Amino acid sequence: MTARAAPDAGGSVFVEHPSREAIYAELHARAIEPIATSARIRRVSFMPGPNGPALQEVAARFAAFAGMPTLSPDDGRIRHIKAERSGRKITWELHNEFATLTWQSVLTDWEAWPEDIGLSCFEGLQLVSATRIDLTDTFTITEEALVGFNPITLCYSDMYAGHAQVATDFKRDRDGFTRYELAAGQCNVLRRGVLVRRLLEIETYSNFVLLGLPVARSYAPTIQGLEAALSGVMGRIGHAHSLAENRVALDGIHALSAEVGRGIEETSFRFAASQAYADVLKTRLVQLVETPIGEFTTIERYLTNRTDPAVATCLATEKRLKALAMKLQRSAELLNAHISLNLEMQNQTILDTISRTSESQYRLQETVEGLSIIAISYYALAILGYIIEGFSHIWHVDKGIVMLCAAPIMLLLVWRGIKRLRKAA
Repeated sequence: MTARAAPDAGGSVFVEHPSREAIYAELHARAIEPIATSARIRRVSFMPGPNGPALQEVAARFAAFAGMPTLSPDDGRIRHIKAERSGRKITWELHNEFATLTWQSVLTDWEAWPEDIGLSCFEGLQLVSATRIDLTDTFTITEEALVGFNPITLCYSDMYAGHAQVATDFKRDRDGFTRYELAAGQCNVLRRGVLVRRLLEIETYSNFVLLGLPVARSYAPTIQGLEAALSGVMGRIGHAHSLAENRVALDGIHALSAEVGRGIEETSFRFAASQAYADVLKTRLVQLVETPIGEFTTIERYLTNRTDPAVATCLATEKRLKALAMKLQRSAELLNAHISLNLEMQNQTILDTISRTSESQYRLQETVEGLSIIAISYYALAILGYIIEGFSHIWHVDKGIVMLCAAPIMLLLVWRGIKRLRKAA
């Protein structure tokens, strides 16, 4: 950050926001280039491949090609670089996900891939779109210029209240470029530049919108398989009773969760990018202010009919993946509740068994105590009988009567003695 004196704050010092220069550079980036005469404009867009160089590395290559000093990734100039070779005006533009190279030359320049405009700097990147615009000074597009267009997909319309005409069939020519014919004889040089930029952006963004569609289509069978697998797991949860069955169901949920999570991670960026590009594309299409000529359609109608279903497919695929993730979460919660209930039932069974065992042990203990009282009393009475028998000769007492009276007293004394021992223990 830089400290400066505020020009209208009486010499006070303030701190400049670190992003202020980047904001200023963005406001003036990709300025409209006035076009005074007929011209042929070509643009190609590239994005990094799995093993290719990063866009910042390609930007450094092009900066060196353009004779500029080495630029840091934070330098605003790296996003918009101009050069000129062999009469061609060359423009490099760096975006978040892709980079474009645009060159303007005379209308008679038929060299599609010139070797001296810096295309070699893009080595290792993936080509996404290639656009060619033939700009003429005529008021309308000539019949000769319309030759070669496919009448079935031809978009042919007036723009800006009839001040310009545009035609394209979105077919690639023999050089791999999508051709646009633009008649802007009634427009000033700045308006021509605006129209050219709008058409270039429309072609570029429409291609990047559709990048999400192959991803969505490729994931459709995977999602169907995951949905079927989830249905099977839910069925197993409902019929799982043993620990092994619950473990199998839990392993199935974990495997499906990992697969769905991977799918969301792999598609979320692409689907979000397609949605963002679609929003920008709609804005650019509206800015053309088209009116169809004859029975032909407009660029806006043609592209909207293609990109809207593509974006809807991406959103539907994303929604299905998120719905699967939610269902898996609920399945895991249901399985946890099922396992918890089974554990609770098992614990209750164990407690009931312990309770019954304790009760049996208590009854057995009481039985043993009763038998012990009888046995001790029996032996005590036997000893007492020997004693009484010895004294009977002296006192002349009846042994049977004495034993009869002593038996209940002996039982009571033994019972009380055992109770005291239990309390003391």
